[in-house]
Amino acid sequence: MSQPALSRAISQLEAELGGELFRRERNLTHITDFGQAVLPPLRQCYEASSLAKSLAREYLKEGHAPLNIALSRSIEIEFLSTSLSEVTSAFPKIEIKISRGHPQEIVEKLRNGEVEVAIAGPLPDDWERLETNMLYEQRFGLLLNRDHRLSRQNEIQVSDLKEERLLSRPYCSLTDLLLEKLKELGASDVVKHEVPQIDDIPDLVQANFGVGIWPSARKLNGNLVVNHLQGVDMIRRIQVYTVFGRQHSAAAKTLKGLLRAKDWSVFRPDGYASTGAMQ
Repeated sequence: MSQPALSRAISQLEAELGGELFRRERNLTHITDFGQAVLPPLRQCYEASSLAKSLAREYLKEGHAPLNIALSRSIEIEFLSTSLSEVTSAFPKIEIKISRGHPQEIVEKLRNGEVEVAIAGPLPDDWERLETNMLYEQRFGLLLNRDHRLSRQNEIQVSDLKEERLLSRPYCSLTDLLLEKLKELGASDVVKHEVPQIDDIPDLVQANFGVGIWPSARKLNGNLVVNHLQGVDMIRRIQVYTVFGRQHSAAAKTLKGLLRAKDWSVFRPDGYASTGAMQ
């Protein structure tokens, strides 16, 4: 845009808003206090306009590149189904590919461009290009067979687990934290059995093979309960990850925007503590 055209656009916007956005002094231009006050919503309008144009271009194309998404293994896909449906409504021809992985695998998928969007807990990487937005807090408890001696205790102490067999999956930071707490209590020889998938844990707990860490809000079938564990921070902060500075598809931008705007508080009664939509 040429300088005269830009000046006309600014003057028109100032007339519409009823205030001066910039103050011109000699060869310098400064944003006014009024301009600072209205800048955030103006920026939102600009981003929304840019997204709408991008959506229109993508929609009018003959086809769409697949939208590749990575999830951590413990995230319930049902919590994302509404947002995914809205994406497919906006992009009827889009193909969505969802993969799962442990935290380091997810980082690598983002690094090499294998996925555009990832939804996971904290990732073990300080890569400065990881762009994160908080979605909600996922609470975990102790998964028990109803016949277990601890199943009738609503509040279980870490010391109660000294003689238990713990079922875990690879790269489970919460289980590692629990083992550290047990070690502090002198229980350094607690037996830990490792299974490849989180969904393997309930069947083994059902068979009285051990106890495990389990998302409090996740539905269970059979003779199982999830009880609160005292003395350990059993909360994992779920975030949406993208790569800063990388060109993202309109579908990926739309999904990220939908996830950030979602009212996660609906999960609070079932064990989720919502942080609300993030800015």
